[in-house]
Amino acid sequence: MKRWVLVAAALAAAAGALVIATIAPARLTLTPWSDGTIPGGLHIHTSRSDGRSGPDEIAAAAARAGLKFIAFTDHGDGTRAPDPPAYRSGVLCLDGVEISTTGGHYAALDMPAAPYPLGGEARDVVEDVRRLGGFGIAAHPDSPKPELRWREWTAPFDAIELINPDTSWRIGLNTRAWRPRLRLFASLVDYPFRAPETLASLLQHPTDDVLTKWENLSQRRHVVSLAGTDAHAKLTPRNADPGDNRWSLPFPGYETAFRMLSVHVRPDRALTGDAKVDAALILHALRSGHVFTAIDGVASPPSFEFSAVNARGAAQAGDDLGVGGPVTLRVRSNAPPEFTTVVWQGSRVLSTDHHEQDFTVQAPESPAVYWTEIVSTGRKRQIAWIISNPIYVRAPEPAAKLLMRPPASQSASIFDGTTNGWRVEHDPASQGTIETGKSGAGSDLQLRYALAKEPSARPFVAFINDRPTGLAANDRLAFTIRADHPMRISVQLRSAEPPGERWQRSMYIDVVDQDRTVYFDDLTPVGVTQTWRPTFSNIHDLLFVIDTTNSRPGSSGHLWIKAAALQR
Repeated sequence: MKRWVLVAAALAAAAGALVIATIAPARLTLTPWSDGTIPGGLHIHTSRSDGRSGPDEIAAAAARAGLKFIAFTDHGDGTRAPDPPAYRSGVLCLDGVEISTTGGHYAALDMPAAPYPLGGEARDVVEDVRRLGGFGIAAHPDSPKPELRWREWTAPFDAIELINPDTSWRIGLNTRAWRPRLRLFASLVDYPFRAPETLASLLQHPTDDVLTKWENLSQRRHVVSLAGTDAHAKLTPRNADPGDNRWSLPFPGYETAFRMLSVHVRPDRALTGDAKVDAALILHALRSGHVFTAIDGVASPPSFEFSAVNARGAAQAGDDLGVGGPVTLRVRSNAPPEFTTVVWQGSRVLSTDHHEQDFTVQAPESPAVYWTEIVSTGRKRQIAWIISNPIYVRAPEPAAKLLMRPPASQSASIFDGTTNGWRVEHDPASQGTIETGKSGAGSDLQLRYALAKEPSARPFVAFINDRPTGLAANDRLAFTIRADHPMRISVQLRSAEPPGERWQRSMYIDVVDQDRTVYFDDLTPVGVTQTWRPTFSNIHDLLFVIDTTNSRPGSSGHLWIKAAALQR
């Protein structure tokens, strides 16, 4: 018995020594001044997807942490009508969605219910969210888990999540270096004593690759930078998702996550207490980039302003400023004197080693993008405490010229007024028919489909035009199309050799006739193919496909196609 007591005492002493050696410093309590911002949290999961608690319980946790607004982004396809903005426990609650795409996850706010499931290629989801009026955020772009990591950098997304705790956790799990792994292990011991500080100490700075991509995009257009809590109140074993394993632990809790980091938006005017009005103010500030990220587990509450002035006027973070003489950049904060403020010009440090709370930096009059970072120097582990949004100093630009493809010089119709050369494929439980009908002075191809109700049947209907001689002579397909409801279809090419390989481009279809052109060099593989691009001489099938990527099981509809032609 005595031996076990000694062993227990030794283990307790070892654990205590580990805590003393590794525990993160206590957060610094700062004296704030009024910077006109409202603290909140983004990217939060409830029990409607893979989170632990419901909206009311989460809002109460946010209130205890001092947040004024939160945004739920449960996993989904965008077809669920979002809850209207509402105050819960004094916290303004916004409801959005996190959409899975083939190029990563995309969080959308301020969007009505989609008329069809959103999914498939990232560029198409970004297009759909924008069409529906939503504000879209490229989530966890540096996640080591490929299906989570954002990879579609050419899509016009609105914002990027530069800091995400889930990403930091996964990076620690996936590294081979012993120090990050030791820090991750030690955090489990330290967590009960200083939970927000421990989580904050694990946060990873955005990778150089992601920062470079963001900075390059910012040279051409506005891209709002944000942090997301990615809160689930669940910890799962290994490298799983919170919804992957029911044996999850109930931490880090929502309140702890909200005390770890926050975003601070600067609305155009004070909140009113009316949820609908205040939601519009918060969302407008987010869209405008009038927001900064703060790691509250390091120091709080933060106060921060980043502004610029020149002969053309004044701007705050998120704004444009015309080129006109030298630019005076001003940074104000309540940063502790040991912290270091860095002013960036794109990816280049413009000025650094600032420890004062109010200072200016002179910049040349040339076009540039400026942003600010305050780093917690003087602490055991230095991390970014505050990251601002950019100020965009730009010269007047001529009207952008649309990149136009050369017009087609050859055209061969694939519809002669009959159904010759057309056929239907579908799973055993779905149905599809092809008919012809009158359309003004001509005729059109009428396609009807009814998908099976059971998702396990992998429902699909494909309307196929046979091309036995291949498509080597063509580089595009032009057609006029409409449907009886807004939807997406997939235009696909299928290979005879290797057999069954397909390439596709998704197209939005509306209830009025629209001219569409699918360029074959814009197609991407469906699943695994031997080559990224098809060998067009081996393409023997041209398909118009409706499946559950963007249509619900059990759905049905009617499409009309006319003036369809292969061109070059």
